[in-house]
Amino acid sequence: MPPPNNPLDAPITLARLDVHVFRAEIAKPVVASFGTIPSRGAVLLRLEDSEGGQGWGEVWSNFPTLTTEYRGELAAMLLPAQVIGRRVDDPLVFNADVTTALAVLAIQAGEPGPVAAVIAGLDQALWDLIARRAGRPLRRLLNPAAADRVPAYASGLNPDDGVEMAAAARAAGHRAFKQKIGFGDEIDFRNLQAISDVLGASERLFVDANQRWRLDEAMSKVAELAPFGLGWLEEPVAADRPAEEWRALKTMAAMPIAGGENLRGLPAFDEAREWLDVIQPDVGKWGGVSGCFAVASDAVAGGRTYCPHWLGSGVGLMHSAELLAAVGGAGLLEMDVNENPLRDAMLDGGLGVDDGHAVLPSAPGIGLEIDVAAMAQWQVSHRTFDQTTL
Repeated sequence: MPPPNNPLDAPITLARLDVHVFRAEIAKPVVASFGTIPSRGAVLLRLEDSEGGQGWGEVWSNFPTLTTEYRGELAAMLLPAQVIGRRVDDPLVFNADVTTALAVLAIQAGEPGPVAAVIAGLDQALWDLIARRAGRPLRRLLNPAAADRVPAYASGLNPDDGVEMAAAARAAGHRAFKQKIGFGDEIDFRNLQAISDVLGASERLFVDANQRWRLDEAMSKVAELAPFGLGWLEEPVAADRPAEEWRALKTMAAMPIAGGENLRGLPAFDEAREWLDVIQPDVGKWGGVSGCFAVASDAVAGGRTYCPHWLGSGVGLMHSAELLAAVGGAGLLEMDVNENPLRDAMLDGGLGVDDGHAVLPSAPGIGLEIDVAAMAQWQVSHRTFDQTTL
């Protein structure tokens, strides 16, 4: 089910771009095997057309922390020339044109990841704008039969208090949980055993190694993890390891293998479907709505499970939820349960959890009205671009 060839009823002209950068301090850092996130940041893009319609997108920028401010500056440098005064007849064509226009710069600067993330945020904002113009939730623009609820799981369980985080998430309505591992057997297996011991009959447990192990270590771990009956093992080795290493893991693993957040481009996802049972593109890292919907649709059509990756703030989370609802299948929405004042302020209660499902809003687009003024205490910078600034 590819996105509509042309969801626009008439061309639109892009007139304004706002780049907002936020940072909020948190009491307890987010911990993964690759490092620590001591505060939460967000880069939001607000796109406006010549008739005053608006849309919001989010650039992936959560690690390392300095990448938030940098990617905000990168968006402000790269995007205005691609946006202001631009006529859009088709969002897919627009995304391809912007990607082509910035391709040489990404190579020259050695920054394919940051450039892809900036384009992904812009693509999100455009799709949100188009869906709002149509008066429909984004999921219904992509698929008129899209559901209003999607399965979800509590993500980001830290090594030091993952058991307590899982209990709190269960009380909040979650029925599936993802524990971060890769911190050594004593910590990893203690957490997994404690969570497994209290899992309900319909509850599920996943794990994420965050690319922690070498192949030989990963081969050993998949055997040791088998007794836990895991729903999946995520990124046991680095995403860019050779195909033969991933094939070896796939052959040996008793549980499904998940990944995709660190892949870029349709060819990379096409290849990875050979060994990934669970496909996890990140709407803010690469592709935006245009790319991730295509990858997700292909994955589901090929018998794989689509579970969007997301560990940022509220705008990207809502895009992920709308995508999952549109694509369908057996996938779950990743919902970070770590402290994040930015995410909570953006959502403002707009994405509830009920008996293991996220309940999506019925408002047009991604269903959020971002109150920037209410987030002033966390704002690092705000830059506006229109015809007067070019």
